[in-house]
Parts: sequence; C-alpha cells; structure tokens
Amino acid sequence: MLRTLKLHFLTVLFCLGVTEVLFAQEAPTPKIDSLANSYQQNLNTHPVVAKKAALEWLSLAKKKQLIKQQAQAHYSLGYLGNISGDYQTTVSHSKQTITLLKQLNFENGLAACYNLLALGYKNLGDYPKAMDGFITCLSYAKSQDDKQQEANAYQNIATLYVLQKQYAKALENLDRAANLYRELKDDDGVLTTLFNFANILKEQAKFDEARKHYETVLNYRKREGNKAVIAYININLSQMLLEEMKYKEATVALKKTLQLLQELQFNSDIAIVLNDLGLCASKLGNPKEAIAYFQQALAIGEEQSLLRYNSEIYKNLSQLYEDLGDYKQALNFYDKGVMVTADQNSLDKEKYVAKLQERYETQLKETRIKLLEKEQKLSEAELQKTALTLKRQRFVRNAFIAGFILVLITMILLRFFYLQRLRVQKELSTQQEENARQRINQMIKDHKLSVIERYQEGQEEERSRLARDIHDGIGSDLAGIKIAFEHYIEGNSEKPQAKRLLEAISNACIDIRGLSHQLHPLPFSKIGFSSFLNDFIDQVTQKTELKIQTFFFPEEEIDSQPDELLADVYRIVQELINNILKHAEATRAEVQLTKHEDHLNIVINDNGKGFQKTKKQGIGLRNIRERLQKVQGVLDIDSGSGSGTSITIDIPLN
Repeated sequence: MLRTLKLHFLTVLFCLGVTEVLFAQEAPTPKIDSLANSYQQNLNTHPVVAKKAALEWLSLAKKKQLIKQQAQAHYSLGYLGNISGDYQTTVSHSKQTITLLKQLNFENGLAACYNLLALGYKNLGDYPKAMDGFITCLSYAKSQDDKQQEANAYQNIATLYVLQKQYAKALENLDRAANLYRELKDDDGVLTTLFNFANILKEQAKFDEARKHYETVLNYRKREGNKAVIAYININLSQMLLEEMKYKEATVALKKTLQLLQELQFNSDIAIVLNDLGLCASKLGNPKEAIAYFQQALAIGEEQSLLRYNSEIYKNLSQLYEDLGDYKQALNFYDKGVMVTADQNSLDKEKYVAKLQERYETQLKETRIKLLEKEQKLSEAELQKTALTLKRQRFVRNAFIAGFILVLITMILLRFFYLQRLRVQKELSTQQEENARQRINQMIKDHKLSVIERYQEGQEEERSRLARDIHDGIGSDLAGIKIAFEHYIEGNSEKPQAKRLLEAISNACIDIRGLSHQLHPLPFSKIGFSSFLNDFIDQVTQKTELKIQTFFFPEEEIDSQPDELLADVYRIVQELINNILKHAEATRAEVQLTKHEDHLNIVINDNGKGFQKTKKQGIGLRNIRERLQKVQGVLDIDSGSGSGTSITIDIPLN
C-alpha cells in the first residue's frame, strides 16, 4: 500500500521574540537596520530576498564585530531555514546564536533560541533532542516570565505528540498554549493553535470539521499575504482530497501548491507535495510519472537528511516497482526503507519524550515548594505549626518516595516488556524480509526453469520437424533415385562404376535414415534405450578411428526409465560424444551408465588432448547444463591440457 507523508505541517510558529530584545541592547547601524527591515518584510512572501538580506546582515555584523547583531542575524537565518524546510541550517544557526548569547552572559532571548533549535530537531526526526530543547525553552521562559515563548513551546510540544499519535496529550498542551495566547491577546497565536487543532482532526479522519478550521485560518492569512502559511494549509487540504480518493482534484490542488512552494523555495515541503503527486499518478494509472515524482522527492529528502520522509518514499517506490513486476528494484528500495526505518527507531523515542515533560513539570513543582519553604520566616508563636507542617511534609515526602519507587519499578518492568516487544518485532521484520527474498528468488528460479523447458521443447519440436523433412523429403527422393538407378543399370549391372554409384546411393539412404532417427528417435520403451544408444555409437564411429566401449548396468532397469528422462540422457550423451569427435582428437573412449537406487550415474572418459576449464564454454556444454538444471542433475568435469577428459553426471530418479 502506497503511503502519503503526513504530520509535517503541524507547526506554524512565530518565535521572533529575540528580535526586539537584542535590538534593545545594541543599536544597529543604519545599513543593518535597513537589512533587518528588508528581511522582516520579505520573510513570508519572498524568502529568497529575505535570506540574501540576512546573509549580508551577518557579514556586516562580523566585519564591525557587533556580536549581538551577529547573534540576531544567525537567529534570523535559522528561523528562515525552519519555515523554508532547510532544518539542518536551522539547527546550525540556532546553536551559534545560543553560543554567542551565553558568551555575553545574556539570558534574554535564549528561550526563543532553544524553541527554534528544538523545531529543527523535530523536523529532522530527532524527537528526544527536540523535547530537550522545548523543555529548556520552557525553563528560560518561566524564569523570565516570558509567556509568549512559554505558549510557543507548549504548542510545539503538542505537535510533537501529534507526530506520535498521542492526541490527548497534544490537546492538553494546545489548551495551555491557547490560554496563554488569549491572556496576551495574541490573535496570531490563537490562529496557529486553531491550525494545529485542525491538523489533529485531519489525522483523526474528521475531514469536514478540519476543512472548516483550515478555511477560517486561510481567510485570515490571505488577507495578510502570508504565502508560507497559505502553502501549508493548501498542502493539508490537498492531502485530505487524497485520503478521500479524489485523485484528480488532489492533483490539480497539489500542482498549484507546488508552484507556490517552488517560488518560496521550501524544499522539504516540496518533497511532501512531490510524494503526494506520485501517489495520485500511481492511483490514476501513470506509473512512470509516479516514479519520476517519487525520485524527485527522494532527491530532496536525501539532500536534507529527512529520514522520516525517505523511509516512506523508499517504501512507495518498492510497492510501485513490485506492481510493475520489477522485483529486483522493488527489493532494493524495500531494503533501503527498512534500513532507514531502523535508524529512525533506534531510540525509545515516545517514552523518552513523555518522560521528559513529566520530569520537567515535577521539577517545577519541587522548585516552587522549595521557594515557599525559603520564604517562610516564622515567628516563635508559629514554630509549633511549622514543626507540624514539616512532620506532615516528611510524611508526604516519604509517601512520595515510596510512590516514586513503585512507579520506577513499574517503568522498569514496562521498559523490559517494551524492549522484549521491540526484539520480537525486529525478529519478525527480519523473518518477513527473508521470506520476501526467498519468494523473489523462487519466482526467478521458476521463471528460468520455464524458459529452459520451453527452449528445449522448441529444440525437440525443431528436431522432430527436421527428422520428418529429412525422412519424407530427402529420404524419399534418394529412395526414388535408387529405384530409378536400379532400373537404369539393369542391362549394365556388371559395370564397376555402376556398382559403386549404386553402393553410394544405398549408403546415403542408410545415413539419411540414421540421421532422422538420431534427430527424433522412437519411444525408447519400444526399441530399448541401451540398444538404441549402442546403434548410435556404432554409426558415429564407423568412419573414424575412435573406439568407444559401452557399459550399461543393469541394462533392463535403465531401459525401464521414463522416456522423457531417457531422451534427456540420450541428448546429453550424444552431445558429449560429438564434442569428443570434434575437439578431443581421442582414439579411445568409454561410456558408462549405472542405475543406482536413487540416481542414474553417467561417466564418459576419453584419452584426448583435454581442455582448460577456464576457457569459455561452448553452446554444447551450455545445453547440457540447461538440461541438467531441468532435471536437477549435477555435472563434474575433470580435464587438463594433454591428459584426457572425464565427465561425471548424476541425475536423481525421484
């Protein structure tokens, strides 16, 4: 089943809170101010222009050694990389911003930087590092009472849970973010929350409800001219058409969205749309067009190191090639998809993400308790109450420790069972891969055997036709010539020349009859296989110096074998004797046929000049090997230059 790439467009955050903070601390030059304004104005409409301005901004700040302006420029480039799909750039510039701010002992803005860094990790599929970043962002935001960044972090954590299909936890964090945005009267944040809520409805296949929310957000963003968010919404609307199997409508919508994304140069989003266009083309019966789309999407995914996307694209290509009957390519892409999936799932990500947030919230509660304890300066009259409180707290603490130990034991057990499950799943996956390889190999082997059988059947039919043509045509003509010549020489039969001509014509008739029988022998059950093979050997050695001895044991049991098997044996012996006559320059040879309980053994020896095994084999040996492959026989050749040749063949009888 072909797969669409989901859950990529679930985050649209505007975490530029660091901008005003940095500018407030270090006044920019007029040129830097102009570049910053150009970046801000073109960010969501002309990102190429915005990137050029940010790079020039960074270069000028480095030249003038304005460290805070360098940090701002790095942050701006990281944010641009996030919305354009260049997530490795996002991670790189975010880290450089954090380094510069810490170098200046400047905490304001760190919350936004960690938020942006976490977004980069999340979109690269590294969920543990993403959750670490969001938790760090929350820590700085709460210490500085930065509710804007706190809301952004909760919203991003919600999208992380949606990626893992934990919708209850996602909605819980979305509610936290929405409450903070309303408190701040941030309509933009509320719209973003609505967008992410629509994404959850989409993933739950509630397309009509999701479509209403997308249209609400789309109308606002169109009035703003925010092309980036317009593109994200259109991708989600197109994917819903795809889920509803409206492939023609989805194709039209996706192509329009692709043009907008190419204009914005949002590479990872382009990969998503190309993959979905490939799905549509496949469903509409255009496999070549589908492969082209998948290959373009894969090129972007590999360049951007988007493991989560590459895994699904590899599997889509594998399924498509399997449907086309190209099993080699199907197996190749399937293996790549399995390897990428294994790399992505190497960590226990879901449990790690949930545990991090719970640990952070527990830490917050413990910190608040400690602050309250420090702030309590009790008078002498309140000491008894304090002692009672402390006693109660100790009891709660002990209960908490006991509960924590119980929870820890439970988590250890859950982890043990989870690892067991992972191991079983891995073994099952390995077994499924091995079964797939065996099926493909068996199909290839069956196909090859079928080709060999059809080829040999064609050979036998052609031999039969030639035998009939020789017997009925040339044989009949020679017989007529012989009869006519006998009548012609009735009065001159004493002439030596006439006798020689008559003898030559008789020999030609005998040779023609023998050739037709060699090409298409009678059923061996009627004439006796051993006798027939001896007759053939006598005929081929009459006019040569080669002497061939034959040994058949037991002869009656050999003759009783099926005609189909004996026909193959006859052709093999015939081919090997012809090879001796043509190439070996031998004077003696032996042909031995021995029937054992479960196999028939053929041994053919000669005292000829032998041959090198490394030499390219001719058509005769190739035909013999194909016949043996059909009957599952085994061929062994013992030969060397000048030392003769011994060929041993074993053919199973069952």
